[in-house]
Amino acid sequence: MQLDVNVSLPNVLHLISQMNLDEIEEVKNKLVEKELYFKKFKKDDIEDIMNDFKKESYSDDFLAELENGLKKSSVYAD
Repeated sequence: MQLDVNVSLPNVLHLISQMNLDEIEEVKNKLVEKELYFKKFKKDDIEDIMNDFKKESYSDDFLAELENGLKKSSVYAD
C-alpha cells in the first residue's frame, strides 16, 4: 500500500524540530542517499546566453572567451 500526502514546508520543519539528533541525522542520510537535495539545473543554450551578452555590446574578445569558457565548463560538458 502506498499513501501520498501533501505536507507543507512549515509542517515538515515543525516535525523535524521535534526529532532528536539521531533521527535528524537519519533523515539527512536518506536525503543524501536518494539525492533529494539536488534539483535539476535547467541550463540555457549557449547560443541564447551569447545572444544576451551580444545585446549588451560586450567586446568580441570577451564574448569569445565567455563562449569558450562555457563550452569547457562542467555544466555544459555532458
